[in-house]
Amino acid sequence: RWLQMLVFYIKPKQRRPSPPTTQSCLTQLSLQTKAQALTEPTQPKPRANPHAGGRRPRPTTMPGDASSPTSTAAAALAQAEADLSAGRLRAAQRHARRAARLDPDSAAASVLLAATSVLLADAGSPRATLLLPEDPKSSLASDPDAIRRHYKSLSRSLRPGDGASSYPAAAAAAQEALRRAADAYAALKEEREAPPTFWTACAGCRLLHEFDRQYVGFRLTCPSCRRSFLAAEVPPPPPPKKHKAEKTLAEMQLQLAKRKGKDQRAAQSSSSGDSDEPSELEVPEEEPDSYHSGQMAVEDSDFYNFDADRMEKCFKRGQVWALYGDDDGMPRHYALVETASPGRQFRAQIRWLEHQPDGKEGKPCGAFKVGREVTVHSVNVFSHLVACERVAREAYRVYPKKGSVWALHAGEYADTGRPKYDFVVFLSGYSEVHGISFGYLEKVEGFRSIFARREIGVRAVQYLREGDVGLLSHQTPARKVSKGEASTLPRGDCWELDPASLPAELLHA
Repeated sequence: RWLQMLVFYIKPKQRRPSPPTTQSCLTQLSLQTKAQALTEPTQPKPRANPHAGGRRPRPTTMPGDASSPTSTAAAALAQAEADLSAGRLRAAQRHARRAARLDPDSAAASVLLAATSVLLADAGSPRATLLLPEDPKSSLASDPDAIRRHYKSLSRSLRPGDGASSYPAAAAAAQEALRRAADAYAALKEEREAPPTFWTACAGCRLLHEFDRQYVGFRLTCPSCRRSFLAAEVPPPPPPKKHKAEKTLAEMQLQLAKRKGKDQRAAQSSSSGDSDEPSELEVPEEEPDSYHSGQMAVEDSDFYNFDADRMEKCFKRGQVWALYGDDDGMPRHYALVETASPGRQFRAQIRWLEHQPDGKEGKPCGAFKVGREVTVHSVNVFSHLVACERVAREAYRVYPKKGSVWALHAGEYADTGRPKYDFVVFLSGYSEVHGISFGYLEKVEGFRSIFARREIGVRAVQYLREGDVGLLSHQTPARKVSKGEASTLPRGDCWELDPASLPAELLHA
């Protein structure tokens, strides 16, 4: 019995198995999964439904989709083309900038953006036209090489590529911007290369003249008295004083008599044949080009001051102006302004417009080409700015515009033999097929330069055919007069004409 008890205590006891834990279950499951993956072939994982729930995934865009950046840029470029055709430059620039931002590789967008930037710049400032900074401390302000490189880069950006045919308005705008940039660069180059000038006085007539400084100490010929004198530098003349334009009746009659005598002497000298003396615009070879003109005696207008439209600050490069002639003082000559310096002493380089194909000056309508160059020192020789059409680099077309007032040849006055004119207002633009329509004007009693429409029933509107263009004499600056300016004006439309472009026989109230 003791032996049995000893064996019972020495024999190891069998413990009951413990329940499996969570960690052991996961470990066993992982081992089974790995073993199954090694023994069984892999099956493709099914794709989840993108619209089953949650946030919708962003769709991928293709180049051909309507919502792609390329298509949006093309739509913006088309809108810019439409705005440009309608004349809305700022809207076209805004859409072109958006198209260039969406599609940086678009050549049409970059060309249109550069063209609109040039066209929206100040045409009177060469630096603004060339998109140069106005800061004088900038390297582009004083470095000629940097300005030249900038101009070449701008010119390359304004040249349309192969796709220019798809955007005709953008191509035309690029050509106009390229022309403006070329003119601005030429003007900027002339400003840097312009030689300094000095003032000298003739020993004979004591008149002051301005010449290039390279002629200081030389013996020159006076443009006024034709005498030779030693060019010594003198102080520049003071600026002209502005006086109130008021004259008595006796002064007006004296001025008209002087003008009439001058015209008669000019007619006698022209009928006597060619003279050996040079004309007022001709300059001898030993002196620089110079053109001086005296003051003009013109009566005051009734309401508007036409002299304000031909002040020194009104002249800019590229403008075409009408100038008074020598025969009867009417503005029949045209000139292109090359340079104008509206400082204390006005000076402008102009080139005459010669009528094609005979090359004569003084014809008011037709095709004109740019001719010889002269220097003008007075604004009194200019009449008005001409609304012309530029057809080539050095070719222009001048014809009456709708609303403009012109003078027609109507014979001569019996007592003085001076030319007589009929004044008309054009009611349409000129057409080579249909001509141009106009209505006659007649002077209003009690005024010096107020004209009204002549009411003649069914013949109130006349037509000027292509073969009758030779009847035109000259354009007269005019403005429409409102009823509030004078209570004595007749019914209907009235115009105030520039007295400087009217014959002396009509300047009587």
